[in-house]
Amino acid sequence: MHKISGFSVKRILKRHGLLLFLLLYIGALTVPYIPHKKVSASFKKQFAEREFYSSSVGTERAAYIPDNTDALLYRLHMINSAQKEIILSTFDFNADKAGKDVMAALYHAAERGVKVRVIVDGFSGLLDMKLQSPEWFQALAAHENIQVKVYNPINLLKPWDMQARLHDKYVIVDEQMYLLGGRNTMNLFLGDYSSSKNIDRELFVYETESNPDASLFQVKTYFENIWGLSDSKDFVCKKETKKVSDAAAQLKERFSRLQELYPQVYEPWNYEGKTFETNKISLLCNPLESENKEPWMWYALHQLMSEAEEVTIYTPYIICGKEMYQDLASLQEKNISVEIITNDVASGANPWGCTDYLNQQKNIRKTGVKVYEFMGKHSCHTKAVLLDDRMSILGSYNLDMRSTYQDTELMLAVDAPALNSMIRKEVETDKTYSKIMQENGEYQYGENYKAKEMTTGKKVFYGVLRVVILPLRRFL
Repeated sequence: MHKISGFSVKRILKRHGLLLFLLLYIGALTVPYIPHKKVSASFKKQFAEREFYSSSVGTERAAYIPDNTDALLYRLHMINSAQKEIILSTFDFNADKAGKDVMAALYHAAERGVKVRVIVDGFSGLLDMKLQSPEWFQALAAHENIQVKVYNPINLLKPWDMQARLHDKYVIVDEQMYLLGGRNTMNLFLGDYSSSKNIDRELFVYETESNPDASLFQVKTYFENIWGLSDSKDFVCKKETKKVSDAAAQLKERFSRLQELYPQVYEPWNYEGKTFETNKISLLCNPLESENKEPWMWYALHQLMSEAEEVTIYTPYIICGKEMYQDLASLQEKNISVEIITNDVASGANPWGCTDYLNQQKNIRKTGVKVYEFMGKHSCHTKAVLLDDRMSILGSYNLDMRSTYQDTELMLAVDAPALNSMIRKEVETDKTYSKIMQENGEYQYGENYKAKEMTTGKKVFYGVLRVVILPLRRFL
């Protein structure tokens, strides 16, 4: 009998061993993230004690950067003006033209003796830094004044740790200034190197005094905590091959060309003249470790939205869990007007987000929010929240479950009527390029909205994907 049972087990393993392994692997990859954590009482208490508004002007000034070319120029000028230290955190770092521009600027700063630290997400690190263009990143890491780390590198032997990603994007220079938003370091977001672009918004912040309570130091402290995690691993150049030395030489040459291409970057800038006053800037974040997270960011945003009368949300796509739907509905119950501007499915750059929107439109409308489906020249990658006419919140957080429960995220809560006014003007313009579904299910179209017909292939693709993503949506 034992032999028969043993023989049966062996037969099962022989016939279905691979299938069993795949099922166990998928379970290890997903099960740790299936339960959605609640926000702890200690975080709620800590958040309740924070002040996000001020009746007087603060020490930090800001510049609003909605243009991709300006975003590249600000980065290059900041890096060129650095005297002591440069910090760069990015989710995605490509060795394309814009990426090499940033690399060249960083390399030249290191040659001047500036200490440079770069941290990149582990998924991007695998694709860009190890598989696609390793010599460029090795050239950076080989320089004595440059340190490179990868957050939570992909480890196929630890599938339970692969979901959590570093989604932060910021640059800090000399404890004097920083830039933070949703742009990755690549052509799609920086410069004018490609006809394919993403629309984004970010904030440049300049500290006029050495104020220990300034958001600059909140971002710097956050970085140091991320940098010091055991999750953050050193990326090193083990051997300076000819490819690596050639890449370093090309970065030096590229810097010379940058001076010719962007001469305005290498002239003195009056940062106070380029910026406006702010009353207060505060950093919002998720937990740092690579694990299933308490939804600190969503909790903070929901609390701030609950204090407003009118809320406008920019998000590239919407993938909400039941808790998030409940929170949105609670705003409607308080008679708070909530509008969301997201991409039209025909122009959205994220197929997962577009497909989930097709599946979830009714559930989204049930919360009482108004959704404007934006059809501009380019897909909108902006992540922002406007509260009434005073508070603006910008950064990396998407209105989805991945940003809520899995990834690191940063947003700046900015008490500055001037900034709010700038973005609200863009909101009104973007609405004219959008369609909105009425209660009867019919669409109302903005005066500048031009429908984009999806190809038959894309329609079939979305049709299949609408079924495929059903069991996966909380991981998107």
